[in-house]
Amino acid sequence: MRARNPWRGVKWLFGVLLFVLLLCGAAAARPGGGHSFSSGGSHSYSGGSHSYSHSGGTHYSSSGGSGGGANQSEAVVGIILAIGLFIGVFVLISKIPTRSDEQYTSSAPIPTAAEPVSLAAVRNVDPDFSRIIFEDFAYELYAAAQRARHDPERLAKLAPYLSAPARSELATRHMQVEQVVIGSMSIVRAYEGDKLDYKTTCIVVRFESNLANRHGSTFAVERWTFERAIDRKTTPPPNGARTWPCPNCGAPWSAGDSENVCAHCGAAITAGKLDWAVADILVDAETPIGTTLTGTTEEIGNDYLTVETGNPQADFHTLRTDDAALAWPTFVERVNFVYARLNLAWNAQDLTPVRGLVTHSLLQYLQYWIDEYKRQQLHNRLDNARVSRVVLAAVVRDPYYDAITVRVYAAGLDYTYATAGTKLVGGSRDQDRAYTEYWTFIRSAKRRGATVTAPNCPNCGAPLSISDAGACTHCNAHVESGEFDWVLSKIEQDDVYVG
Repeated sequence: MRARNPWRGVKWLFGVLLFVLLLCGAAAARPGGGHSFSSGGSHSYSGGSHSYSHSGGTHYSSSGGSGGGANQSEAVVGIILAIGLFIGVFVLISKIPTRSDEQYTSSAPIPTAAEPVSLAAVRNVDPDFSRIIFEDFAYELYAAAQRARHDPERLAKLAPYLSAPARSELATRHMQVEQVVIGSMSIVRAYEGDKLDYKTTCIVVRFESNLANRHGSTFAVERWTFERAIDRKTTPPPNGARTWPCPNCGAPWSAGDSENVCAHCGAAITAGKLDWAVADILVDAETPIGTTLTGTTEEIGNDYLTVETGNPQADFHTLRTDDAALAWPTFVERVNFVYARLNLAWNAQDLTPVRGLVTHSLLQYLQYWIDEYKRQQLHNRLDNARVSRVVLAAVVRDPYYDAITVRVYAAGLDYTYATAGTKLVGGSRDQDRAYTEYWTFIRSAKRRGATVTAPNCPNCGAPLSISDAGACTHCNAHVESGEFDWVLSKIEQDDVYVG
C-alpha cells in the first residue's frame, strides 16, 4: 500500500512561495493540466485513466530583470521573510501525523473491500435475479442518462427507465456531459419498497465517475435508487445494442398523448412497474478536476492492496469443478489476448479488432471516447503495452452468467498528441507509465470448455468478424453477449474499486 509522502505538502507550499518570488521577478508560470479518472493518469481505453499496483498476495496471479537599489533591498527582505515563513510552516507540517492513504479530488480514502450487501430482499421474490445482468443495465443507463441530461428531448426518451423526479434532478445539473468515465459502481443496499398501489424491490447503487466535456471534467459521487415492481422477474438481456424501448411492447420509446404513454402500443408506462427504473438520485459530491484529454498527472492506486470479494480462490475452484476445461493459465492467456487486441484497437482509433471480445455496452462506452479524441483532433496511444501480472479478485455466479474479476498490472508508453502537427499534449513517448485496473469478464453459465486465445469465433472457429448486431458473420452466433466465451464487460479504476 502506498503511504502518503509527507514531502508532498511541503513541495506544494514551496511551489507557491516560488511562484510568488517569480512574480516579483516579472516571470509567470502556468502549470499544465491533466486528465484521468481521478487525480492521476493520462489515458486509457476505459476513458481517460490507467493505473497499476501491488496486490494482496492472492494465489491466483501471474507475473509482470532588476530594479533600483531600494527595490532590490525590499525584495531581499521579502525573500528572507518568505524563507522564514516557509521554514516555520515546514516545522509545523513535520509535526502533523501523515495519513497512510492517497487522496483524490473528493478526498476519498483508500478503497477497501465493501461489506457484503444482502440481496435477499430481491432474491426472495426473484430467485433467478442476476446481479451481472442488473449491473450491466445500471452501468449503461447511468452513462446514457448523464449524456442526455442537458437535452430535454433525449432525456424524455429515457422516461420508462427514469422517474420524473430523477429526470428533474438530472436536468437541474447544468454541465453538459459529453463523456462518462465510470470509475466504480457498487450495490450498497437492497430493500423492499411500497408504492401507493403496488410493492417494489429497490437496489441502491453507488457510482464514482468523471463527467466530462470539452471544457473540463467533474468528479461525481452519486447514489441511484433503482426500483422494480415486486412481481417482475429477471430475464436475459436482448442481444445487440440496448435501445431503451417501451418495456411493454419493445418498440423504440416515443411518447404519445402524454410523456408516459407509449406512442406505439398506447400503454401508460410507470417507471419501475415493468422493468428496473431509477426512482431517486442523490449526489454526494461534485468536484471540478480540470481537463480530461490532455496533460499528465501522477497515477494513484498502483500500490494499493488488491480488493478481494469473498474468497475468490475457493470460488474459482468451485467454478472449475463445474468446468474441468477452465484453467487459470489459459484464462490469463485470454486476458492477455483481449488486452493486446484492445490496445491495438485503441491505438488505431478503430474498435474492429476487439469486436466479439467485449460486451456491446462496453464497446459503445469505448467508442464515445474514441469519437471524443477525434472531435478534439487528438490521438492517445499506448505503445509497447504489456501485461506483467494478472491477479484474481472476485468470482460471481448466477443462473445466467459467471463473472471473473481480475486486477490487471500493465505498463506502456502512454501519450497524447495533436493530430495536426503531432505536438505532444500529454504523457511521454519515452518513459513508461505503469497502471492497474480491475477487469470483469463474463460468460454464459451454461457454457463449458476451453477459452479461445486467438482471433477466431469461439463457436465456429472462423476468423473473428463481427456484424453491427454483434454476431459472427460466418455462423451468426452472438459472441458479444458472452454466450460462447469470456468477454470483457467492465473496466474499473483501482483508486476507487471496492468489489
